[in-house]
Amino acid sequence: MLIGAAERVALTVLAGALWSVGYIVSPLLFRTMEDTAQAAALVGEITGLVAWVALACAALLIPAQLRHRIRPLAAHWRLWLLVLLSVVLAVGEFWVRPPMAGLTEQAGEVGYLSALRAAESLYFVASAIALVLVLGGIEPRRAEGGRMAEADAGR
Repeated sequence: MLIGAAERVALTVLAGALWSVGYIVSPLLFRTMEDTAQAAALVGEITGLVAWVALACAALLIPAQLRHRIRPLAAHWRLWLLVLLSVVLAVGEFWVRPPMAGLTEQAGEVGYLSALRAAESLYFVASAIALVLVLGGIEPRRAEGGRMAEADAGR
């Protein structure tokens, strides 16, 4: 029960951080700040922090998913969505964000804007995966008698 509660909290933090920063804080900063380069630098710092928080939550959720022992492992869609979410966030954090940091002075130029679009796309994919995880729940459904439902068990 405690593990299930910790999983729900981790998923809530992961999804809430992605959604609040991606859909509320970032647009608000770009809309209200006069200097686009300064807004971009601030949004980059905030989204970088959120990416690390989300990766930490995923690092807690992935091993917790393995305790459900769904066979075959390929049928464990929650686990694979968490892995995909981690990969998307890692790509954004380690391959897209570093070059953008050097381009903040050129915030209106094409190279920066294309990198910004790539980062936005990755962020959207991550937030959509989080939505699917929230809607689907973090734990497999149990059938009557305590056994896992066949759809989740992959039998």
